Amino acid sequence: MTGTKRISLGRRGLGLATAGLATVLLTGLPVASAAAAPHASKAVMIESGPFHGYVLCASPNDESVWLKTIATADSYCKWKVFGSDSEFTLYNAAKDQVMAYTGGNEGAVVMEDAGTSPLGFHGEEWSWGGQEDWGAAALQSFYDSGQNVDAGIDSPRTDPVHTRGWRHGHQRELTWNPIAAG
Repeated sequence: MTGTKRISLGRRGLGLATAGLATVLLTGLPVASAAAAPHASKAVMIESGPFHGYVLCASPNDESVWLKTIATADSYCKWKVFGSDSEFTLYNAAKDQVMAYTGGNEGAVVMEDAGTSPLGFHGEEWSWGGQEDWGAAALQSFYDSGQNVDAGIDSPRTDPVHTRGWRHGHQRELTWNPIAAG
């Protein structure tokens, strides 16, 4: 893919840069709007490991998350990352919500207000699995590290995104890369 730059979130991640979301993450107390908070971190897109040019996007119409082709002007495909590689939250400023796991094998990946997950705080957190030999890493639920965000098997998903358990062997469809948002 030309024109994209893969980035590493590093061990420190991008930090708790917006005060509102930091309040939710550290205290569990909701705030009116994390998007209105000062000092926002730069946004990233989360690109599929096997389907280059496809990224995770919040739906503007409902709580679902979809896989869409990269459109750098689409703010629903840009995420602010708060935390470290081993435990982070993905915040979408266009929705003013965070990405969350709903539980169970093949559980839906949804958008929700920070601090409202039925699974508790960890339902809104994610982590990166180990870097695979093809250069991408599993994007896994922190609540259940056996559940990974699934991009589709033979082709990119055309339905709302959900998770799936990692089985043996190479499963590229469960891997992702953060890239700089244009």
